[in-house]
Amino acid sequence: MSLMYLRIKLAKAQFAILLLGFLLQRSPALQLFSLFEKTLRMPVAQVVKSATWLATGMGLFHATAGATGLQTSVNFSSPSNRTSFTFEVGEQVFLEVQLEGVLGLSYWEIDARSDLVDGFDFVDTQLNSVPLLGPFTRNGEPSGVNEYYRVDGSRLYMFGSPTIPSSIGVEDPAKDKYGIGIKAYDAGGNSEEGWYQLSVEVPLTVPQILRSPVSVRVPTGGRAQFFFEADGVVESVQWLKDGIELAGETSETLVVADVSAAEVGAYSVEVTNSSGSAVSDSGSLIIDDAAKADLVNLANRGFVGTGGNIMIPGMVILGGSSKTVLVRGLGPALENQGVPGFLEDPELKVFQTIFENGVPVGSQLLLTNDDWEIGPNAGELASVLTERNLELTAGSKDAAILVTLNQGVFTFQLSGVGDTTGVGLVELFVIE
Repeated sequence: MSLMYLRIKLAKAQFAILLLGFLLQRSPALQLFSLFEKTLRMPVAQVVKSATWLATGMGLFHATAGATGLQTSVNFSSPSNRTSFTFEVGEQVFLEVQLEGVLGLSYWEIDARSDLVDGFDFVDTQLNSVPLLGPFTRNGEPSGVNEYYRVDGSRLYMFGSPTIPSSIGVEDPAKDKYGIGIKAYDAGGNSEEGWYQLSVEVPLTVPQILRSPVSVRVPTGGRAQFFFEADGVVESVQWLKDGIELAGETSETLVVADVSAAEVGAYSVEVTNSSGSAVSDSGSLIIDDAAKADLVNLANRGFVGTGGNIMIPGMVILGGSSKTVLVRGLGPALENQGVPGFLEDPELKVFQTIFENGVPVGSQLLLTNDDWEIGPNAGELASVLTERNLELTAGSKDAAILVTLNQGVFTFQLSGVGDTTGVGLVELFVIE
């Protein structure tokens, strides 16, 4: 037996084993052994010809039974067969999807029923956003998906940070959590005919108190108001006095009107979501009939742009007491005054400047209002507007806020909803 003959035999055997690997999930065992024996007896040219025919016929795709598998990689980790992921809100993630052992992929289809993750985008290798092409409709597939989107590329990339908690395709069809359905194709439109499902869980985290209510000093019969700032998703709010729940006090701020000795105490707030709850530190309500406060009135009209070009008037309260003020952010009301180009849908926000060691380090959003008739104290606001002969037209888009503020530095931001622009007016009135 010559050396060349042994090499040919060895080549045939190696290729036969390769064929076995290709067909392992497509042919019964007896057929495989038969094919193995036939391959050893075939001339070398015929072996090569058969291999070429096999690769062409398969179109480089395997059967749905799993001869190929979906591989994923998170943040450039080693590829794995994971299809279920858990990410945190705000966590930056780069998710790469490919088919194992498949070359020549040209594009991917995204099932139109897919639940996509808020904050995630399909991107290219340069992290540039890639648009979803479509939707397209496929006919003649009663058992398959008829509507889909398309993303070009040999691999599928998703990048971003989840913005809200969500449960995407976590094996619960009853809750319409379909997941992200994907399917790969080569340039000739050939596919392995299998849809893959990716599921993503973005769980809620326990909310945190960033700023607790601060102590207030008011005269007998005065009005006090407490604020807080939380981080994370807050599903419910409960105000407490001396550690005991105040019935019905579940708004974003707590208003204590007509203060008497019975209201003196320590006020805190508890914020809750399905993952847990957090309780703030307490701020005291103190009666001080000698307390006084000085306030600067303001009224400012101008053009309201976008970004840093909105209206931002400021105000300072001095002294140990508090002041209740009415702030109006007008747009549509200016039409009756003959003002052209008025802001059609103004939004008003109240911020307090935060100081550390006498240095401003940021600001806290206290209140916001879009339409004056909608808000936690809309009834009280309407009464004050009427008493001061400052009524606003029912159904108008003008904004207004009634708020009690302690000593501090405050700003009022007037902007247009949806980045609309126009002429607006900010007015502030001292109530008490």
